[in-house]
Amino acid sequence: MSKEHSLRNRYYEIGIDGKSGRTIRLVNRLTGDDYLKSHDSGEMYKLYCLDLETGERVEVVPEGAASAKEEAAGDRSLLTLCFEGGRLAGAGGKSVKINASVRIETSDDDPESLWAIEISNQDERYEVVEALFPYFRGFYLGKTWEDDVIIYPHHAGERTLAPVREYTSERYLNFGRGATTLGQDGVFSREINYCGLASMNWMYYYDDDNGFYLASYDKDFLVTGVRVETGGPDDPWMGWGLRKYVTCGQGEVWKSNPTGVALTTDDWHWGARRYRKWIDGVIEMPDNPEYLQDETILNQCYNFKRNGVIFNRFSDIPSMYDAGKQEYGMRHMFIASWNRSGFDQDYPEYQPDMELGTPWQLAKGCSYVNENDGFVTFYINSRIFHVKSDFFNTLGKKWAMKDHAGEMYHEVYGPHEFVVLCPSNKEWQDYLIEMGTWMVSSHGATGIYLDQLGSAEPFPCYDPDHTHDDIGRFNQGYLRVLRELLARIRGINDDAFLMIENCGDIYGSYVWGSLTWNGEDYDEFYNVFKYTFPEYVQVNMCNPKRHLEGEERVQRLHRDLNRALLLGSVFWVGLDKTVTLEAEDHEYLKAAIAMRNKLNLFFKKGTFADDEGIAEKPEGMDAVRWSLGEGGDLYVISNPRRAAGGCLAVALPDGPIRGIRYFDIDGNEGPIEHEQGMRQGAEVIEILLPVSEVTAILVEKA
Repeated sequence: MSKEHSLRNRYYEIGIDGKSGRTIRLVNRLTGDDYLKSHDSGEMYKLYCLDLETGERVEVVPEGAASAKEEAAGDRSLLTLCFEGGRLAGAGGKSVKINASVRIETSDDDPESLWAIEISNQDERYEVVEALFPYFRGFYLGKTWEDDVIIYPHHAGERTLAPVREYTSERYLNFGRGATTLGQDGVFSREINYCGLASMNWMYYYDDDNGFYLASYDKDFLVTGVRVETGGPDDPWMGWGLRKYVTCGQGEVWKSNPTGVALTTDDWHWGARRYRKWIDGVIEMPDNPEYLQDETILNQCYNFKRNGVIFNRFSDIPSMYDAGKQEYGMRHMFIASWNRSGFDQDYPEYQPDMELGTPWQLAKGCSYVNENDGFVTFYINSRIFHVKSDFFNTLGKKWAMKDHAGEMYHEVYGPHEFVVLCPSNKEWQDYLIEMGTWMVSSHGATGIYLDQLGSAEPFPCYDPDHTHDDIGRFNQGYLRVLRELLARIRGINDDAFLMIENCGDIYGSYVWGSLTWNGEDYDEFYNVFKYTFPEYVQVNMCNPKRHLEGEERVQRLHRDLNRALLLGSVFWVGLDKTVTLEAEDHEYLKAAIAMRNKLNLFFKKGTFADDEGIAEKPEGMDAVRWSLGEGGDLYVISNPRRAAGGCLAVALPDGPIRGIRYFDIDGNEGPIEHEQGMRQGAEVIEILLPVSEVTAILVEKA
């Protein structure tokens, strides 16, 4: 057997050590950079198994590659590596009879290669429950790691400069979810599961010259751990892996779907486009009622009952609706905290709380909204069961997810403890579907919001009494809930729709809006999900932050509003929150709402293109482009410091220009000064920006 195997085309060279089966070279041939800078490149894969005698979870690594086969046909090449057996990780680990074969497929004119693994378990002592593949470590790009950027699919996306340093910082080590953990081996890692906490199944790592793309093309939508590792600044390298939760017992074979691995010279937009190209073949875009295109704001009402305190009753719904419509033009009333005991209590007992009024009063309140040019969405939590519920022992324990030791997954929200329910267990699915249908049928709701569905982390479930056929079917369960609930409520009301908390690419096929949030302290970058899926509607929180004061509170409100304007998001606004605003800030909120309504004409017919087409923007400003097709381009610019003298340079469109005009958040509009110029050898339009916090510039084609 040769000592090394090489796969290469004009974009890259992949080197595999013939003895160990490890990846030892990943060379970008366009830049000459070998991405593997560390001596420890990591095993090709890792398996995690249950010891069937002790119940212990153990790690199995390959012993080495026993054989390899190289094939070529036309413009495609294939390398197959066979691994015979493995061993328990650690010094002196005993042998394990679990074989694997790895296929790496390349084509001559593509920067992406496709990797797949097949596992064959011949060991009666162990059951495979997780497969980490492919697995790379030892990365950084170019001469330094300090200018490297990672795009990570936490919720709507993160963009972090120098993750080698930042992922080892206190802010990430103390992150409440998606935190960095420090392993016993001294390796820092972040790993979040898809689909929920991870909204998409791809990552991207890049600097000014190089790019690296890793994506799971898994049409089965298994629960997948999206894993990142680093040695930290003292041992600078990055590592990557995708963990599949799947069982493979003795005598069984499991074959993965392909993983894409690409070496590019592009930034993260390349990865978004490539992932979108794949997923378009396995999901469909949502088909929502046309009227929802004109909804730019909703009236979020979490102020009925919380922690035993009553703020409003069902009889107050008409006046709450009227106030929102009068103040901000809000037609969409979002009702939470209506259920027994109020918000975050007694879930999933979705019955109207008796202290708030009768079911009849709730239905009459909804009727008032519907009869006065409005519509109602009801909140339902789709994930958790309150351990204090009267039905916890009879239903909660039965429906709960179980880990490999048979223990339930516990979560705490405020002072209340819950267990996580299994969305792939048919009893719980049916309960959710029927509760949502009941709210539309009996109370006149138009929308149903499923809290936590695209936000909280998926887990594997080992309960043998549940109806799922494997441990990693969490996502398929929620897909059934969304698909069947939507069909049922549309059968009652053609205008009905679904909303979820946060984002999930496969879930977006069935929902109108995703309530998007993440955490400013954790490099949130909603543009990632918006660019990848411009058809999906984000709903962004646009309330003043209760935990902030003074100028910091004002700046955060402006930042949230401005971001929502750039992304074309729906405003999430609560009257009980905005009542605390000073007059000047309240006027800015109203101006932002007016600006959002004016922009909507263009957003409805446009496609979000992030900053593509923007050659230069002033420092301290954010700018995005919305492609209007043959109509031209719309640029939206945020200038939080209202700096004067800024110039925006944008790509010169094909064909003649009819004109360039602007409108801003201060109510100004008209033609705008511009001239042609050059940037990096390309013709551009240079536009002098007005002094306004948010400006829209329309470049119209003739």
